[in-house]
Amino acid sequence: MFEYLGVQIGRKLRTVRGIVKLLKVRKMAKGDLLNIDNNPKTRKGTKRAVRTAIMYLAASDMSGWNVCQYASAGCRAACLVFAGMAAVYASINQARINRTRRFFKERATFMARLVFETERHVIESVAHSMIAAVRLNGTADLPWERIPCERGGVKYASIFEAFADDPVTFYDYTKAPASKRRNLPDNYSLTFSLSEDNHPDAIDWLAAGGNVAVVFDTKTFPGKTLPATFWGYRVIDADGDDARFLDPENVIVGLKAKGLAKTDDSGFVIKYADALSALAIAA
Repeated sequence: MFEYLGVQIGRKLRTVRGIVKLLKVRKMAKGDLLNIDNNPKTRKGTKRAVRTAIMYLAASDMSGWNVCQYASAGCRAACLVFAGMAAVYASINQARINRTRRFFKERATFMARLVFETERHVIESVAHSMIAAVRLNGTADLPWERIPCERGGVKYASIFEAFADDPVTFYDYTKAPASKRRNLPDNYSLTFSLSEDNHPDAIDWLAAGGNVAVVFDTKTFPGKTLPATFWGYRVIDADGDDARFLDPENVIVGLKAKGLAKTDDSGFVIKYADALSALAIAA
């Protein structure tokens, strides 16, 4: 037994199969900010003993505040905020809008709630011998390393600093240039996301040793599968789970086009012909 935040937790390890059976999915209650493994892709992470909490805000400027400063036209058109159950129930995106408005209009109480839910998530994950992971930008691209919070009466420069000594990893995708996201804390992992208009920024991220996520229209590729390389970098299949912080370094994070992205013609989704042209650009 050991103690975390006053909670006694057993060290008995369980098999992955046992974890999946025993770990109950936390359903979001009114006022909650974090969605715990209710996403089909994050749920796949349980096979790697990862338990993921994601926060979904209202993407781009749909709330009246722009939370995706670097979003391209192709990104907005293919945004997953309009996919899944959100395409069926308008209440889902309304909840995201309300959540985003709380962030901008009630920042202190919003951050206090986020700290509380993160603590709760860590306790529950550790209790089940799981890796606690948090993705704050599920449908946003905010610089959380510059957003202060308070925990236990102590003020911190960011939520990452507040949880620097806790068994939790934060991760996100971003379209921000590498120069805008420098000196990131050790417990925060970022994967750059390629769009039709940010190829130079993507090359900068790769040159600095980072990873770049690329959406491929696999039906246009030989074998209708992900390419082995892109821009001379190895492509990994990232559709198996959402645990990007476990990816190898300096690779292309390959994703297959889904939902509205399947019909993209903006250049956001890479087709086989685009990949051949990209080789020449990279050279």
